[in-house]
Amino acid sequence: MTETSNDNGELYGVVAEFDDVTTLCNAAEKVREAGYTKWDCHTPFPVHGLDDSMGVKFTKLPWVVLAMGLTGCTLAVLMQWWMNAVDYPYDISGKPRWSLPANVPIIFEMTVLFSAFTAFFGMWIANGLPLWYHPLFRNKRFARVTDDKFFVAIEAADDLFDSSKAHDFLKSLGASDTEDVYHSAESTGLPGSLKGKLVVMACLATVPLSMVYNSYGKTTTEPRVHLVPDMDKQDKFRAQGQTSLFADGRMSRAQVEGTVAQGDLDDHSNNVVNAAFIDRGEERFNIYCSVCHGFDGKGDGTVHRRATELADAGHASWIPPSNLILGLYADQSDEELYSTITDGIRTMPGYGEQIPKKDRWAIIAYVRALQMAQKGDSVDTTGMTSEQRGELLFDSQTCSTCHTMNGARVIGPPLNGLLGQEITLDDDTTLVIDENYILNSITDPMAQARKGYPKAMLEVELTDEDLTDLLNYIKSQK
Repeated sequence: MTETSNDNGELYGVVAEFDDVTTLCNAAEKVREAGYTKWDCHTPFPVHGLDDSMGVKFTKLPWVVLAMGLTGCTLAVLMQWWMNAVDYPYDISGKPRWSLPANVPIIFEMTVLFSAFTAFFGMWIANGLPLWYHPLFRNKRFARVTDDKFFVAIEAADDLFDSSKAHDFLKSLGASDTEDVYHSAESTGLPGSLKGKLVVMACLATVPLSMVYNSYGKTTTEPRVHLVPDMDKQDKFRAQGQTSLFADGRMSRAQVEGTVAQGDLDDHSNNVVNAAFIDRGEERFNIYCSVCHGFDGKGDGTVHRRATELADAGHASWIPPSNLILGLYADQSDEELYSTITDGIRTMPGYGEQIPKKDRWAIIAYVRALQMAQKGDSVDTTGMTSEQRGELLFDSQTCSTCHTMNGARVIGPPLNGLLGQEITLDDDTTLVIDENYILNSITDPMAQARKGYPKAMLEVELTDEDLTDLLNYIKSQK
């Protein structure tokens, strides 16, 4: 056992050093069972279960906070009722002088205020704070409590305390060392330099209060001081205000003839389609549309490519975006394209909330430019077989948007291996697919609609040669 000098003050207690958490927890249980009441454990990090070993009871602070919160709530209700309904009642358009909903914000604020102050100051009081000094800080060995050692301290103020017995008892619990700890003979009060600073701050805090008290009830012809002048004096026109800017001297302006309220006009006849307008459309197209439709509008955007990879791997199903260069979309009116952008179509979501109206018309102008620029990009079919021409038609007429040739189901049924399949129609009749059924389904999709699939197939105009090529391509897919 080692002891520090006791020349500086009276004995505070005995502190014991432990090398590991397990020994510390076991020692804490033994100290508690021995009947000591004024003692504590000190560790370099939180130790789960140590509270139970020490017998620390759950703090009563939450109950105190709850009580004070309810007190604040009650006082807020009574205060507002007295102020608004009794002491100085307000008569506002026949509204009741007192109603709970109108007073909820103040009730909430006072409940939180009382609860927060109670939790803050209650924690200080419960822990004996503020404490400017603690005897354990004078012990050099105790400095390792922030590193790798664990300590148990039994205070001399405990009724069962006896220095020699405490040393022997703690060593029997596995302590590697025990020491007496003494109070310092120096003052443990507030440092003198800090006292002076607090006095100065308290004096300075009275200055604003003195200024408010001095100005109370007084009048002045001088304007007030504007610390942030642009918040009080803004250059703006006010309703019914006067100005020398206009001939009639009024700030309010009458509506310009022929104008409509902002947001009420969908007509694009006033849009000037020039290079700047199309450039704006290109910028908006690249932001909102290119991720699916691609920068050239052919439906090969980054989202489509990634989704196709996932679909091929069996992780997702994917409906390819439309190729906007095809004649099907080139023949659509501007209003139809505008409606598609605004409200969406099939699996495409609407962008009416994200894209302003003028930008939607600019996107359409840019799509028209794309279609015109790529109009001559026709494929030379010379030397192609009928199946190859059919495959080209399958892609160019957007059949691939709803149908696949790999057995995967998207919107419509897969088209590979069709011949000889027995299917059920909407009227619950069955038939075996042959060439006539395939041709009839292309030219008149709803004549014999297949059960279990949406009735949304588009009718396309194809020549007899086109029909033959498309049929041969479908037949070739096994």
